[in-house]
Amino acid sequence: MKYYQKLAILLGLIWGFSTYQRIVIAIIMPEIQKDMNFSYTKVGLVFSITGFVWAFGTIIWATIGDNHGRRKVIVCCTMVASVFSWFTGTVHSLGQMLWVRGALGFFEGGPWGPANASLGEEAPAEKRAMFVSFPSAGAMVIGTVLGPIIAVKLMGAFGSWRPVFYIISIPSFILGVVCAFVMREPASVVERIRLRKAGQKQVVTQEGHKAKLRDVLKYKNVVVSTVNSIPCMAWLWIYTGFSALFLTKVHNLSMDAVGLVISASGLGGFIGMVGVSRVSDSIGRKPAIMISGFLCCLLGLGILAAPVRSSMAALAVLFFFWAMFGGGMFPLFMGPLPMEAVPPEFAGTAVGVPTAIGEILGAAALPALAGFLADKFGLYAPILMATMAGLVVVVVSLFYVETAPRKVARMLRKPTHDDHLFRRFRSKVTPAV
Repeated sequence: MKYYQKLAILLGLIWGFSTYQRIVIAIIMPEIQKDMNFSYTKVGLVFSITGFVWAFGTIIWATIGDNHGRRKVIVCCTMVASVFSWFTGTVHSLGQMLWVRGALGFFEGGPWGPANASLGEEAPAEKRAMFVSFPSAGAMVIGTVLGPIIAVKLMGAFGSWRPVFYIISIPSFILGVVCAFVMREPASVVERIRLRKAGQKQVVTQEGHKAKLRDVLKYKNVVVSTVNSIPCMAWLWIYTGFSALFLTKVHNLSMDAVGLVISASGLGGFIGMVGVSRVSDSIGRKPAIMISGFLCCLLGLGILAAPVRSSMAALAVLFFFWAMFGGGMFPLFMGPLPMEAVPPEFAGTAVGVPTAIGEILGAAALPALAGFLADKFGLYAPILMATMAGLVVVVVSLFYVETAPRKVARMLRKPTHDDHLFRRFRSKVTPAV
């Protein structure tokens, strides 16, 4: 097995268990809500605080990783996040819950940018999107396919939701240790560290100009992905946070049935993340994310139209396809589309910027709003918000510049470096025709 394949599997497992630590609280939220007497607004705040702090963590740690080593960031953040996940089982008030989940978010956001940037650099260009999708796919398989079943079984076995956090925090800590021995620093980071130690503060890119960290905002795809991150993150964390409540309160499903429906959606999300990414290597990133967003919206409307107390089987099918196309958007806007537009030594930051903004607005502010609207208008309101997010992604994605190597190779007029930049940052020299 080649190194980039081993790395993809390892980072997929790390991100899978790390994400599980974040979303398991949504799976068992009906029990937590009952035990701690949370309103829907308080539920939204619990989800939002993690996303809000996660946003700062991901951009801070992505920058540190690009400058001082991505492996160190992934290892340290993975292990520390697992400790705060364990502490979640000890909280007894809303204040304690917000503090612990906020601390978890700060460290859990750390591995995202470095992991995607490292895979993007190590994997072959013609298969880049597929391998960059492994962390996202791992999150779906572990977090929402196996996770709900495991969480419900553990809760049943121990008679409480608290031991769930004690147990599910162990694998992530172990994987952090494994990563320290398996992963190596990408070539661009090694060179960047060498230059910094030699006293050279700036890095010369392949295009021949000196670049600074703020240069990532000169690139269209980074800014478009930053805008897209808001509806994409809103879809993910409203879907994650309110699905179990929607299924129990509206459709009257038992917790065992909810676990199966969410597991089905996790399987759909896994297939979508890997499948849409693989398809994008052939048809292009831009059409792939637009198709995925449109079908996500369409399936969300199907869930809204489903009769009250629909069967578990019908809901499982709807949630399977909803997550397939919703999940399919993620590896593209958070990975290849911004990453392939910038010099490789700044890929981690290019991924981190959209993620940070998406976490603040899409994963923090909008779930809190969804909780408030659920208190006012019922649990259909959050599902409608998540549904409309797919349509917004379609519109925003019209402004992307195509980056898929195979698609670009077939284009009669291939995008130049200047095409990726906003007009004011383009070179002044007119290229010869």
